[in-house]
Amino acid sequence: MNRFETVVRFACPKCLRSVSTTIVVPGPDSEGAIELSCPRCSSLFDGHCITTESSCDVTIDDYGNTTVQAELPMYMSDDLHWEAYDAPDDPRAVFMDSYHHTGELLAQHGGVEGAHLVNRMIFSQQIGAIEAYLADKLINLISDDADAMKRLLSADKELATKKFTLAQMSTETDFVKTQVLAYLRSIIYHNIPKVQALYKIVANVDLYDLLGSDKEKLLKAIEYRHDCVHRNGRDSKGNQLEVFTKAYVQEIADFLKVLVDKIEFTRYHDLDTRSWDDLPI
Repeated sequence: MNRFETVVRFACPKCLRSVSTTIVVPGPDSEGAIELSCPRCSSLFDGHCITTESSCDVTIDDYGNTTVQAELPMYMSDDLHWEAYDAPDDPRAVFMDSYHHTGELLAQHGGVEGAHLVNRMIFSQQIGAIEAYLADKLINLISDDADAMKRLLSADKELATKKFTLAQMSTETDFVKTQVLAYLRSIIYHNIPKVQALYKIVANVDLYDLLGSDKEKLLKAIEYRHDCVHRNGRDSKGNQLEVFTKAYVQEIADFLKVLVDKIEFTRYHDLDTRSWDDLPI
């Protein structure tokens, strides 16, 4: 699925903290409704965006006095045809394959410097791997559990407001499921507050509980990944980031692996997430 994304910065109207996040916006010279989320308190906000070839104006509904700084939208093209994409049967196995391969590459070819190109490439792949896992896991849960789909249809505001004609619904025998899966494939899976909301609805898994005090570590890593992919390893002020040492990149890889294992254990064993020290992960 092709889309335009931008990075927005604003003071959250709910928690009042300054935040930065990525959102989907209309293409150049157009306008439309958008959704923003606060990566700190998980609040979701409806908004409106007007784009031109040289500007991106974002406002938050019900909070017109909140100033939103938005970068110029960037065109994002997925290599896969998502409408026909089938999630792998074992998303964890796919993630672990990436975990082991990137670990080997880091050990053999990673650089000493914190701005080393190979380190940054491996780090970006690691964030991409956790996003793919989160997406594939959710898609499989919906595909395999009719009750989970019903919960999503009733609780997700965006899905609940979608309208279709009888003619559209008559084109497929499994129209609702097709639309739900297309919606899940359209989600930006580094929008952690949105992913958190979806997992709570679909799987009764609270990602923030699993992350605990490491929630900020994940949010910061996603921000760094954006700087790697869109700014060649520089922050919004043009400063070269020196954080991507071998030790940091491996630390994030191990941290993401633990998160995946916690999701798997929670989903299949209904464990008390307060007792992670007892888990063999």
